Amino acid sequence: MKTAKSLFSRWAWLCALLMMAAAPVAGGLQFSRPPSVTAADPNKDAPRRFPAPLSPDLPYDVDVPALKALDRDKQVPEAQRLFDTFAWQAFIALNWPAGEDGAADRAKTMADAAAKRVWMGWRKNDTVYLPGGEPPAPWDPRAALNEERVLWRFSKMLNEKRSPENILTDSVQAFTGPLVDQNGVFVRYESYINRPEFDYIVENELYNQDGQIKFVAEKGQPIRFPANQTGPEKRHGSMGVKLAWKQLGPDDLPERFFTAEATVVSTSYDGAGQPVRTKSRQRMGLVGMHVTALTQSAPNWIWATFEHVDNVVANDLEFGRSSKGEQRRVRPNFNNPDLPTKLVNQLPPANALTKPGEGFTSWDEKKTTIPVQLTRVTPIPPATQELNRVVRGLLRDQGSVFQYYELIGTQWPVQPGFPAFGGGKNSAPESIQFKAPGRVVPVYLINTVMESYFQAGEMRAGPLEEDDRLPKGNFADNPSEPVTPDRTRVFGTESCVGCHFSAGAAIGFKRDENGRPVLDPQTGLKVPIYGKNGSFGQTGNAGYVWQLQLKARQKVKSQNVKPQK
Repeated sequence: MKTAKSLFSRWAWLCALLMMAAAPVAGGLQFSRPPSVTAADPNKDAPRRFPAPLSPDLPYDVDVPALKALDRDKQVPEAQRLFDTFAWQAFIALNWPAGEDGAADRAKTMADAAAKRVWMGWRKNDTVYLPGGEPPAPWDPRAALNEERVLWRFSKMLNEKRSPENILTDSVQAFTGPLVDQNGVFVRYESYINRPEFDYIVENELYNQDGQIKFVAEKGQPIRFPANQTGPEKRHGSMGVKLAWKQLGPDDLPERFFTAEATVVSTSYDGAGQPVRTKSRQRMGLVGMHVTALTQSAPNWIWATFEHVDNVVANDLEFGRSSKGEQRRVRPNFNNPDLPTKLVNQLPPANALTKPGEGFTSWDEKKTTIPVQLTRVTPIPPATQELNRVVRGLLRDQGSVFQYYELIGTQWPVQPGFPAFGGGKNSAPESIQFKAPGRVVPVYLINTVMESYFQAGEMRAGPLEEDDRLPKGNFADNPSEPVTPDRTRVFGTESCVGCHFSAGAAIGFKRDENGRPVLDPQTGLKVPIYGKNGSFGQTGNAGYVWQLQLKARQKVKSQNVKPQK
């Protein structure tokens, strides 16, 4: 038993220790605070909070008053949080269950996994850019919601069902090739636009090449999509979404995906190089989503991208129920952890002969079945991860399948009026950091399932720059080209805004030396000439929208056009 004396000694020793830790000041004692600990400032912490509860309201812009209160030059991390918050709010609102009219159904929550989503009432791009340059049908979200989902080939840029031979038939995944998942199956892509963007395209006849030429070249008008409108009559600005879908196999865990039924069209080739297409009804799981928004705070658009949390890494201590009803350990969708030495982010070699004498120019789905080993070269920033944990927790509390998705990043302009820097010999790093106007941050942003093969890491600067002097067909890292590109060694991946900054509209049709239209020998269509969003002046830009260049057809009623195969 302890004596009273021993207890008093221990008490006195503790008091002395506390006195030594205290700092004497006038009027009493003040205990010192470790230098690494700072008192919380409610005002400074306000931008870090995520609005709760989850809302079906699609935001018009970021929190503009909070943004204006910041020094955008010195408080970039705080401003970044505002744009990341906008991205999550938009993701939730777009993925909110939709009513029959396409608007958010406020009687439902994100826990409803079976309902159609708000973005499904928008217009799919292949219903805007039609064969023969015909005008699209009027805006009708009810019809869009009930349209059969058909996923053609593996292109997020083009629908092979309607892609004309004369522009680009195999753009596949962002100008590269297919992505093969761990089941040996191609990922599919689709894209949608909202009504403000749709209306602008239709009103100015930008849905065909002839209309673009009339608008840009003949009238001399720049393409400027509408941004959001403030005031008593608020209006959303132009917005778009791009989605990546994985076909769910017997060992996949559907409970961890937002799923949708779709008719999948697979393509192989016969001995003559002709496509052989087969259809099948499949259950698809969402693995990636781009969200773009043109706002007053971001005239260079806001670029946000989301992925499934299991795309390249997974918590292998978690289990789920497979499509076969068996308990399965969670595994990455696009990475095999049992093959740690396998090369990553490697484009499968082309293996299809589609044109005589031109070698392999495409991919046969029956032959391209080796999974691609994906990894993320640029990690998700810690502050974004922090926000992800908060929002995913709110979604988990609702029992929503969208708890299994995360924000990778959001690009936005720090200084919207800041000019773009042109490329060329020894122009890096400025020509990369400021490739697009606005001092956009972060400089690099990619989605691993949409820009899988733009994660080179160490590379030459040329391909990352905007160089108007490079002729078509020459690559900036080709030592034999007749111009001198920038061969500075840099670290690089890709940028959403940097890529879309290069998008151009049709500005004319090519003519020969006698002034006659040049016709494509395979289709009989006139050969279009495209502008671009040039760093050195107005050269026929497409307002950051690639679809104007890659999907718009030309009017063919008055032409002798060969039938499409």
